[in-house]
Amino acid sequence: MSGLYQPAYPTNHPVAQSIKDFISKFYATSDSPGLTDEWVGCFREDATVIMGDRVAEGKEEIRKLRVSMWKKVASRRHVVVKVFPASFERIADMRAAEFMVFGAVTYVLKKGEEEAADWAAHAKLKRDGGVGSPWRFEYYKVYIQA
Repeated sequence: MSGLYQPAYPTNHPVAQSIKDFISKFYATSDSPGLTDEWVGCFREDATVIMGDRVAEGKEEIRKLRVSMWKKVASRRHVVVKVFPASFERIADMRAAEFMVFGAVTYVLKKGEEEAADWAAHAKLKRDGGVGSPWRFEYYKVYIQA
């Protein structure tokens, strides 16, 4: 099933349900302006986030980036289309994951104008503990085409 926050995943590369749940929750949270703490909580303390020419390192800078993302935007709606997971090394304890995400986003600006764009993101997830501990981004870079 694909759509809004339920992207399609490849059938020949298993993806843990906990990662699927994390991705869906992250984009739903991204579209909710009042959930800044929850959004920032999706990142590790030392995470790096890159959006265009803006780079945020660490949770404090990531928080500032999140706040700035809503200054001119009244609403935002992501459609997460596909997730492309990758395995570059064998990770026996499922503590790390890497993937590309493809989707589209529609913004309604506070001035009333609507804008839409396709985007892709490169993401690296890590768990602070073993299986069962929450996933968090250690790296997240968005490529957007207006």
